[in-house]
Amino acid sequence: MAVWCRDLLIRLGVRMEISGADIPPGPFLLISNHISWMDILVIRALVPARFIAKEEIALWPLVGKSAQAAGTFFIARKRLSSFRNIFEQVRRTLENEECVAVFPEGTTTCGEGLLPFRTGLFEAAIRTDRPVLPLCLQYEAPDRRPLKSISYTGGESFVRSFWRTLGEPHITARIRICPPLLPKGRSRRNLSLESWEILRSTLNQSS
Repeated sequence: MAVWCRDLLIRLGVRMEISGADIPPGPFLLISNHISWMDILVIRALVPARFIAKEEIALWPLVGKSAQAAGTFFIARKRLSSFRNIFEQVRRTLENEECVAVFPEGTTTCGEGLLPFRTGLFEAAIRTDRPVLPLCLQYEAPDRRPLKSISYTGGESFVRSFWRTLGEPHITARIRICPPLLPKGRSRRNLSLESWEILRSTLNQSS
Protein backbone atom coordinates (compact mmCIF):
# COMPACT_ATOMS: atom_id res chain seq x y z
CA MET A 1 0.00 0.00 0.00
CA ALA A 2 2.83 2.42 0.78
CA VAL A 3 4.37 1.84 -2.64
CA TRP A 4 0.97 2.20 -4.35
CA CYS A 5 0.32 5.51 -2.55
CA ARG A 6 3.79 6.86 -3.35
CA ASP A 7 3.38 5.97 -7.01
CA LEU A 8 -0.01 7.66 -7.17
CA LEU A 9 1.35 10.80 -5.52
CA ILE A 10 4.17 10.93 -8.06
CA ARG A 11 1.62 10.66 -10.87
CA LEU A 12 -0.29 13.56 -9.28
CA GLY A 13 2.87 15.69 -9.26
CA VAL A 14 3.28 15.55 -5.47
CA ARG A 15 6.68 15.67 -3.77
CA MET A 16 6.86 14.92 -0.04
CA GLU A 17 9.16 16.84 2.30
CA ILE A 18 9.43 15.34 5.78
CA SER A 19 10.91 17.04 8.84
CA GLY A 20 10.77 16.90 12.61
CA ALA A 21 10.98 13.82 14.79
CA ASP A 22 11.52 10.29 13.54
CA ILE A 23 8.45 8.11 13.17
CA PRO A 24 8.55 5.85 16.23
CA PRO A 25 7.92 2.12 16.08
CA GLY A 26 4.23 1.35 16.41
CA PRO A 27 1.66 0.96 17.54
CA PHE A 28 0.44 4.52 18.07
CA LEU A 29 -2.57 6.74 17.44
CA LEU A 30 -1.56 9.18 14.70
CA ILE A 31 -3.48 12.45 14.69
CA SER A 32 -3.27 15.04 11.94
CA ASN A 33 -4.89 18.22 10.68
CA HIS A 34 -7.16 17.58 7.71
CA ILE A 35 -7.00 19.53 4.44
CA SER A 36 -7.74 17.23 1.54
CA TRP A 37 -8.62 13.75 0.34
CA MET A 38 -4.90 13.63 -0.50
CA ASP A 39 -4.05 13.45 3.23
CA ILE A 40 -4.84 9.73 3.29
CA LEU A 41 -2.42 9.04 0.45
CA VAL A 42 0.37 11.11 2.02
CA ILE A 43 0.09 9.59 5.49
CA ARG A 44 -0.36 6.05 4.19
CA ALA A 45 2.78 6.46 2.07
CA LEU A 46 4.69 7.02 5.33
CA VAL A 47 2.93 4.98 8.01
CA PRO A 48 1.21 1.57 7.81
CA ALA A 49 -1.84 2.91 9.60
CA ARG A 50 -5.52 2.13 9.42
CA PHE A 51 -7.73 5.20 8.99
CA ILE A 52 -11.10 6.36 10.21
CA ALA A 53 -13.13 8.08 7.51
CA LYS A 54 -16.73 8.94 6.67
CA GLU A 55 -18.47 6.15 4.83
CA GLU A 56 -18.86 8.17 1.59
CA ILE A 57 -15.10 8.00 0.98
CA ALA A 58 -15.38 4.30 0.15
CA LEU A 59 -17.13 5.32 -3.10
CA TRP A 60 -14.55 7.89 -4.24
CA PRO A 61 -12.37 7.03 -7.26
CA LEU A 62 -8.73 6.11 -6.45
CA VAL A 63 -8.88 7.34 -2.85
CA GLY A 64 -11.75 5.01 -1.98
CA LYS A 65 -9.80 2.08 -3.37
CA SER A 66 -6.68 2.93 -1.37
CA ALA A 67 -8.72 3.55 1.77
CA GLN A 68 -10.44 0.18 1.55
CA ALA A 69 -7.19 -1.64 0.79
CA ALA A 70 -5.59 -0.01 3.82
CA GLY A 71 -8.29 -1.41 6.11
CA THR A 72 -10.03 1.91 6.76
CA PHE A 73 -12.82 1.99 9.34
CA PHE A 74 -15.79 3.74 7.73
CA ILE A 75 -18.05 5.61 10.11
CA ALA A 76 -21.64 6.80 9.75
CA ARG A 77 -21.33 10.09 11.61
CA LYS A 78 -25.00 10.49 12.41
CA ARG A 79 -25.29 7.14 14.21
CA LEU A 80 -23.98 6.89 17.77
CA SER A 81 -23.86 3.11 17.45
CA SER A 82 -21.44 3.52 14.55
CA PHE A 83 -19.02 5.51 16.72
CA ARG A 84 -19.19 2.92 19.49
CA ASN A 85 -18.39 0.19 17.01
CA ILE A 86 -15.49 2.18 15.53
CA PHE A 87 -14.11 2.92 19.00
CA GLU A 88 -13.96 -0.78 19.83
CA GLN A 89 -12.29 -1.55 16.51
CA VAL A 90 -9.68 1.17 17.11
CA ARG A 91 -9.02 -0.09 20.63
CA ARG A 92 -8.57 -3.67 19.41
CA THR A 93 -6.35 -2.54 16.53
CA LEU A 94 -4.03 -0.65 18.87
CA GLU A 95 -3.93 -3.65 21.23
CA ASN A 96 -2.99 -5.82 18.25
CA GLU A 97 0.12 -3.73 17.60
CA GLU A 98 -1.24 -1.79 14.61
CA CYS A 99 -1.27 1.99 14.09
CA VAL A 100 -4.47 3.99 13.59
CA ALA A 101 -4.67 7.44 11.95
CA VAL A 102 -7.37 9.93 12.94
CA PHE A 103 -8.36 13.42 11.80
CA PRO A 104 -9.78 14.72 15.09
CA GLU A 105 -11.06 18.01 13.62
CA GLY A 106 -13.79 15.87 12.08
CA THR A 107 -13.76 17.83 8.80
CA THR A 108 -11.39 19.49 6.36
CA THR A 109 -10.10 23.09 6.44
CA CYS A 110 -8.03 25.27 4.11
CA GLY A 111 -4.98 24.43 6.23
CA GLU A 112 -4.32 27.84 7.77
CA GLY A 113 -5.87 27.15 11.16
CA LEU A 114 -6.97 24.29 13.36
CA LEU A 115 -10.49 23.48 14.49
CA PRO A 116 -11.20 22.12 17.99
CA PHE A 117 -10.55 18.40 18.31
CA ARG A 118 -13.17 15.76 19.00
CA THR A 119 -11.88 13.87 22.00
CA GLY A 120 -13.61 10.49 21.79
CA LEU A 121 -10.92 8.40 20.11
CA PHE A 122 -8.15 9.72 22.34
CA GLU A 123 -9.69 7.46 24.97
CA ALA A 124 -8.58 4.47 22.89
CA ALA A 125 -4.95 5.56 23.29
CA ILE A 126 -5.43 5.91 27.05
CA ARG A 127 -7.10 2.51 27.49
CA THR A 128 -4.40 0.73 25.48
CA ASP A 129 -1.52 2.88 26.80
CA ARG A 130 -0.41 3.70 23.24
CA PRO A 131 1.29 7.01 22.41
CA VAL A 132 -0.31 9.75 20.33
CA LEU A 133 1.78 10.95 17.39
CA PRO A 134 0.85 14.44 16.10
CA LEU A 135 1.58 15.03 12.40
CA CYS A 136 1.23 18.39 10.66
CA LEU A 137 0.32 18.60 6.95
CA GLN A 138 0.55 21.52 4.53
CA TYR A 139 0.51 21.76 0.75
CA GLU A 140 2.71 24.27 -1.04
CA ALA A 141 3.89 25.32 -4.49
CA PRO A 142 7.63 24.95 -5.22
CA ASP A 143 8.14 28.58 -4.10
CA ARG A 144 6.59 27.63 -0.70
CA ARG A 145 3.39 29.52 -1.45
CA PRO A 146 0.43 27.80 0.26
CA LEU A 147 -1.75 25.92 -2.23
CA LYS A 148 -5.30 26.55 -1.11
CA SER A 149 -6.52 24.85 -4.28
CA ILE A 150 -5.65 21.51 -2.66
CA SER A 151 -8.15 21.96 0.15
CA TYR A 152 -11.39 20.01 -0.13
CA THR A 153 -14.00 21.79 1.95
CA GLY A 154 -17.68 22.60 1.97
CA GLY A 155 -20.19 20.94 -0.29
CA GLU A 156 -17.84 20.59 -3.25
CA SER A 157 -17.89 17.29 -5.13
CA PHE A 158 -14.88 15.01 -4.99
CA VAL A 159 -14.62 14.97 -8.79
CA ARG A 160 -14.37 18.76 -8.96
CA SER A 161 -11.73 18.84 -6.23
CA PHE A 162 -9.79 16.05 -7.93
CA TRP A 163 -9.63 17.82 -11.30
CA ARG A 164 -8.68 21.13 -9.67
CA THR A 165 -5.82 19.37 -7.90
CA LEU A 166 -4.68 17.86 -11.20
CA GLY A 167 -4.43 21.42 -12.51
CA GLU A 168 -1.48 22.04 -10.15
CA PRO A 169 1.64 20.78 -11.98
CA HIS A 170 3.88 20.72 -8.89
CA ILE A 171 2.73 20.17 -5.32
CA THR A 172 4.88 19.90 -2.20
CA ALA A 173 3.32 18.01 0.68
CA ARG A 174 5.14 19.31 3.73
CA ILE A 175 4.96 16.83 6.61
CA ARG A 176 6.21 17.71 10.08
CA ILE A 177 6.33 14.90 12.60
CA CYS A 178 6.02 16.00 16.22
CA PRO A 179 7.32 14.10 19.27
CA PRO A 180 4.82 11.50 20.53
CA LEU A 181 2.73 12.10 23.64
CA LEU A 182 2.43 9.33 26.21
CA PRO A 183 -1.09 8.94 27.62
CA LYS A 184 -0.09 7.95 31.13
CA GLY A 185 -1.35 10.48 33.67
CA ARG A 186 -3.38 12.38 31.08
CA SER A 187 -7.13 12.52 30.73
CA ARG A 188 -8.80 12.22 27.34
CA ARG A 189 -9.44 15.96 27.33
CA ASN A 190 -5.87 16.85 28.32
CA LEU A 191 -4.37 14.50 25.75
CA SER A 192 -6.58 16.01 23.07
CA LEU A 193 -5.78 19.59 24.10
CA GLU A 194 -2.02 19.01 24.25
CA SER A 195 -2.09 17.41 20.81
CA TRP A 196 -4.11 20.34 19.47
CA GLU A 197 -1.70 22.90 20.92
CA ILE A 198 1.30 21.07 19.41
CA LEU A 199 -0.25 21.05 15.95
CA ARG A 200 -1.41 24.66 16.18
CA SER A 201 2.09 25.77 17.20
CA THR A 202 3.63 23.79 14.34
CA LEU A 203 1.23 25.37 11.83
CA ASN A 204 1.96 28.86 13.17
CA GLN A 205 5.71 28.35 12.83
CA SER A 206 5.36 28.05 9.07
CA SER A 207 2.96 30.94 8.55
